Amino acid sequence: MKHEFSGLLRDKTAAGTIRFRVRVEGQRNKKIKIPVGPGEPTFHEYYAAARAGERIEIVKPVSVKVGTLDELCDKYLAFIAARVEGGTSSKLTLKGHKSLLMQACNVKDDDGDRMGSLSTDMPEAGFMHIQDSFGSRTGAADNCIKALRAAYRWGEKRGYPKKSPVLTIEKVHANRGGAVPWHVSEMQQFLKFHRPGSMARLWFFISINTLPRIGDVGAFSRKKHLIRSKGHTLFCFQPSKKGSASVSVPALKQLLEELELHGDRETLLQTEAGNPFASPESLRNKIQDWTSQAGLLSGRTQHGIRKGAAHFLADAGATQYEIMCLMAHTQAKTSEVYTKDLERAQLSARAIAKMSAMDFEKVDHGE
Repeated sequence: MKHEFSGLLRDKTAAGTIRFRVRVEGQRNKKIKIPVGPGEPTFHEYYAAARAGERIEIVKPVSVKVGTLDELCDKYLAFIAARVEGGTSSKLTLKGHKSLLMQACNVKDDDGDRMGSLSTDMPEAGFMHIQDSFGSRTGAADNCIKALRAAYRWGEKRGYPKKSPVLTIEKVHANRGGAVPWHVSEMQQFLKFHRPGSMARLWFFISINTLPRIGDVGAFSRKKHLIRSKGHTLFCFQPSKKGSASVSVPALKQLLEELELHGDRETLLQTEAGNPFASPESLRNKIQDWTSQAGLLSGRTQHGIRKGAAHFLADAGATQYEIMCLMAHTQAKTSEVYTKDLERAQLSARAIAKMSAMDFEKVDHGE
């Protein structure tokens, strides 16, 4: 299976183990085996050397010592990997936790030792040192502590320290409200710049029609997700986020008209080279290009479309449950954030209207 790194191959040996090989640049049939994969320490060194046709002597990694943070993280990740294989955990969860836990273990202490080589019975100062190592990237720092917290909770019943100080480490990131909702005027400005037949315009109508997350929108295809039923075209998909409900909504007239201008290709969204987007990150970067070209402020994202459309729907009178179904939420409280302020305003207005109709001089107080 190919990864996002050019020439990198991942396959299974006859014994069932995973191996990584790299095609030498300019020599398609020459491949060099490397001992580690993406996200692992020293991967980039091995990968770069192999692409250049050089072999780095493979040194057998030092065995993880019992009772260390390395051991806890390795065992926890193996547990999550098994759950992914069984379909009860998400690959994205495994990928995210693996990256964050490896970062935590590779932080050096004041003596130059890796934090991963230290005992799991670590004092609060140790976890604060890991958190501080992220500097201004406070969101990443909090996510790292969150991953460590999950590993320690898992380890509590498996012989690792109970009530570790990591469980009480406070967040350092100041929440700024998440993605910025798109305003209707920004949607109009975007469409005014990106004319019919453009990939940006097609992305917009797909997004406003289905309110997908960035991890789903790049994978939409004509045959798999556009379904004809009883004379109507439905856009149907199962969001990749674990626990999300399936989505099945009528295709917007504007989307169908735009699709007529894009031929009969299978993957709906493609790069300028005519290929599907390689990853959610590559599509996210392209969306930033499109919004910048249209003169919109930075920070207008895929998730901002979801939030903006949800607020717009609430303002137009859509119920909490209508928004809930369109956004693939399974709990009403998740969609309530878009409707509660409007509903409270409407209810208070009705109360004032009733109060205005009262004759205060004749109110019976029950006295």
